[in-house]
Amino acid sequence: MLELLQQTDYDRTKIKSSIDSALQENNFYTLLPENGRILLKPNFVVPSAKEDPSCTHPEFYMAIASLLLDKGYKVGIGESPAFGSCRAALKAHGVLKEVESLGIEVVEFKTLHAYKGPKDEKAYQDLTIAAEIKQWDRLINLPKIKVHQQFMFTAACKNLYGCVVGKRKFFLHNKCKNDPTVFAKMILANVRQAKAVLHIGDAITAMHVKGPRGGDPYALGKIIISDNPLAHDWLVCKMIGLDPQKTPLFKVLGDEMIQDIEKKCETIISSTDFEIAQNFEQSYSTDISFSPYHILRSFYRGVKFKIKLKST
Repeated sequence: MLELLQQTDYDRTKIKSSIDSALQENNFYTLLPENGRILLKPNFVVPSAKEDPSCTHPEFYMAIASLLLDKGYKVGIGESPAFGSCRAALKAHGVLKEVESLGIEVVEFKTLHAYKGPKDEKAYQDLTIAAEIKQWDRLINLPKIKVHQQFMFTAACKNLYGCVVGKRKFFLHNKCKNDPTVFAKMILANVRQAKAVLHIGDAITAMHVKGPRGGDPYALGKIIISDNPLAHDWLVCKMIGLDPQKTPLFKVLGDEMIQDIEKKCETIISSTDFEIAQNFEQSYSTDISFSPYHILRSFYRGVKFKIKLKST
């Protein structure tokens, strides 16, 4: 499944209807157990206002949560933000009370589930992912489409890195010894372990110029739906004017896999409805690994967020 939907604003009713139609046309609901437990994984970098283009918009993930509730599923929203908590992010977005009133479970990723990483990368032989996702029948990934100064862009694959618990994300950046392709192999191992059955990208308002935080909004006006995270991300690259094969994520893939991804995307890319975003600015580049300065700054920000959350 690969769908590119037109959506110019965050009207919850329109988003819900459009996504439901696409899922029905692709017989997606047959993949979900009847009355099953479905966990949604948005992108919450930090607790911030709903206008912040670095995070999945609340009207977007609440539209999908409402859709699943209507279908009789138990729904959860789970995340491990860089700073703060999933609950704090929902509160900052102004939807926490609604989430609680609808019986949507707020899932904080805290517990570790160990698994074996890529065999050819010693730094990532032993990895962990949030054990909480294993308590749900299915995981649906809701990435925000944006640029990234360390990884070039964030979409389906990179968003699932949020399933790594807490500050482990930060330190895993440094274990690759500043090699983005080694880091990409770990990202792909994490994607396989997360086992998300669907990826619905929020590209209604994307973020460009800088990322993963502090960039500018860009009205892309799209929703990307795919059951394949790599096809989703290839299409994203094409939409925002990136050559996928020059990104760390796709550099590590073999020719056969690249050809398969291209084939999955060719119908949409060759259609008259497809267009490359004009004046979309990529982020400047920084090292994939963090300097001692960035480590100290991250610790300081973490302390600030904890103090701020306790006072609210």
